[in-house]
Amino acid sequence: MTHGAMGYALPAAIAAKLARPQAPAIAFAGDGGFAMTMSELETAVRLKLDGLVVLVFNNNNFGTIRRHQNREFPSRPVVTSLGTIDFAAIAKAMGAEGFKVSRNVEFAKAFKAALNAGCPAVIDITVGGNSLDPWADKN
Repeated sequence: MTHGAMGYALPAAIAAKLARPQAPAIAFAGDGGFAMTMSELETAVRLKLDGLVVLVFNNNNFGTIRRHQNREFPSRPVVTSLGTIDFAAIAKAMGAEGFKVSRNVEFAKAFKAALNAGCPAVIDITVGGNSLDPWADKN
């Protein structure tokens, strides 16, 4: 089973924003998937794609890959842990806006600010390593 291609969210959101410039475009990505194509944030900044918001669900690991590994090779995950990456700071370094959210009550304010930033924005959302997954193996 697969959850789709990692790294697709940001490029797809850029395409959606270009196709419908007046509408917001929201990308949903895990930290590993976003890390694969985050350089495209510079493209979004250069094209002045305001209203493009990337939600990065940051659990410091390739969670889906880890679950697949645990299913096939129980208790032997390999190269699925990521270090601590500050995606909000990276966004700012690229000329976008960046926000960090670690509690649910912080999200609405960050999301509203991201939508109104006047440039692309990233919201780095801290989530636990054992996030719920509707496709997780049932044991």
